[in-house]
Amino acid sequence: MDLAKLHLHWRASQYKGKSYRSYSLARGYRVNGKNRKEIVMKLGKLSETEAERWSKFLKAIKKPDALLTTLDDLYVTIHYSYLDVATANEIWDEWGLDEVFPRNGKRVVPIATIARILSVNRCIDPAAKSQTPEWFHSTALPWLLDVNPELINASRIFRELDVIESHKEAICKHLVNRMRRDNPNSMRSVFYDLSTTIFTGSRCVLMKWGHCKEGYHNHVVLALVVNSDGLPFYWEVLPGGTADSKTIIWLLGRLKDRFKVPETTLVFDRGMVSDDNLTLIEEAEIKYISAMDKSQLEGITGLDFSLFSHLDLNRVFEQAADLPDFTKLNKITYYQEVKIEGKRRYILCFNPEMFKDQRKARKQAVADFHAFVDNLNTELHEAKKSRQRKPTYNKFKQRLTKTKLTAFVDVKLRVVHVKRETTDSSIRTYKATVVVDETEMRKAGRLDGFWLLVTNHTEKVNDVFKVPSEEVIIPYRDKLVIESAFRDIKSFVEVKPLYVWTEAHVKAHYTCCVLSHLINRTLTIRLHKNGGCDTKQIVAHEKLYKKLSGCQIDHIQVDNVGLSTYSMTRATSDQKELIERVGLTKLLSPQFLKNTTACMDT
Repeated sequence: MDLAKLHLHWRASQYKGKSYRSYSLARGYRVNGKNRKEIVMKLGKLSETEAERWSKFLKAIKKPDALLTTLDDLYVTIHYSYLDVATANEIWDEWGLDEVFPRNGKRVVPIATIARILSVNRCIDPAAKSQTPEWFHSTALPWLLDVNPELINASRIFRELDVIESHKEAICKHLVNRMRRDNPNSMRSVFYDLSTTIFTGSRCVLMKWGHCKEGYHNHVVLALVVNSDGLPFYWEVLPGGTADSKTIIWLLGRLKDRFKVPETTLVFDRGMVSDDNLTLIEEAEIKYISAMDKSQLEGITGLDFSLFSHLDLNRVFEQAADLPDFTKLNKITYYQEVKIEGKRRYILCFNPEMFKDQRKARKQAVADFHAFVDNLNTELHEAKKSRQRKPTYNKFKQRLTKTKLTAFVDVKLRVVHVKRETTDSSIRTYKATVVVDETEMRKAGRLDGFWLLVTNHTEKVNDVFKVPSEEVIIPYRDKLVIESAFRDIKSFVEVKPLYVWTEAHVKAHYTCCVLSHLINRTLTIRLHKNGGCDTKQIVAHEKLYKKLSGCQIDHIQVDNVGLSTYSMTRATSDQKELIERVGLTKLLSPQFLKNTTACMDT
């Protein structure tokens, strides 16, 4: 009996006023051009559930790869990560990064493939280079890339790091050209900053001991340039201890000569601002936007900031609208064109939200110091030996210095004699009282909420700035995109252990980290641009990958017939919506999955 040729047939009948259905298995055939059917087996009365099971069974058995088994004979032997890695992998292709690496017929595994594997790994599950092959084996990448997983091992990865780094300049040029082509406006303002990173690898030749944001550590410095969308297109790895101000010279040469960016405005943090740096940029005829240090506000503007002493923590948003000579950009930004001095133009800005935050932070710092004094007074009262005045005072002074409160907070020490129950004598200790100079505290807060921009966009047309104030303020305010980039990249770099120490290997590691950020940032931009319904709260790549990670490809063993196959976990509605939001619906298309699993079967 060929079950594939049968279908479920039923016939209705009446008995004592009730309707009944009688089921049978029937085979269709034609006689003289007319359809006929032959009842092959009578099944009799079936429940709705039984009839549905027969119908689905007969439909499934018609498929060419159908086989008969039981649930006890089916089991999953291994899960392969699919939808998360496929998403990152597809973005690599969209950027055309393989084009940067020339193919060499002598290489069993192309350099581009090694760079891709390392970059995708940094996106999904950052691991040491020695552990990357194990991760690669657990994903669908071997079939997506058509690479034998046995060819990817730690030796090959370390061997190819030198070659990857030798292509860094070509990668940068490729990214610049793509960004100019796809979104020219995103290159009008570029953002530049430095950050320190620490990692395992004591023999690293670039690592130097010194002070960084994390304290005193062996560290290296990463210099990064991104466009206004936060997409990276240039980076350098510098020895630890490299000062921000010393990097401007080499950066100018690369931006101007290598990438031909005369119309681009360089945006950088106030930590790099010095007269020498600004002069260098001006002489190179590169436009820039930066901010002056807070201590320079009064000297440059010539304003008496005591005029703003009336600003109140609870009414500052109302009061900001009445600031004399200030123009409102939005509810958190008011500005005033201060002056042009030589080639430099200064714009004073006020942010009421920043004003509130800085005032609250100062009050909280004072409150925290009060708590610190109370705790230390308790320790002093319970001291077992007499205390000296100077060392005791220094403990309080060190805390004040660390919290930057010395300008308006101090402590007074009073001698206290405490008698102990175990002895007849007493010990000499101290009790501290906090002294806050309210006048000096108000003076310390006179610049709260204010910040001063400097730019060399000084050209005017009919006495109106060619580049209006808004177009100077907004790019600097948007420099948060590069701060986000550093957080993302440092999260990759700080994965331990990192067993690379030669200069080329360390730099190649950072190159892969930056390319990973390029992938992540591309996905984040799409999530922000294309809001969802059920997944609208997901707007960052971390949550995207986590949500997609549940969609895997499973290796299924069928014991009773000695066969095995591959099948994808059914995508949830959330996963489908997310894939649609990032424009990669093809990853769930039947044909794409069929091609992928077909490769896995070979």
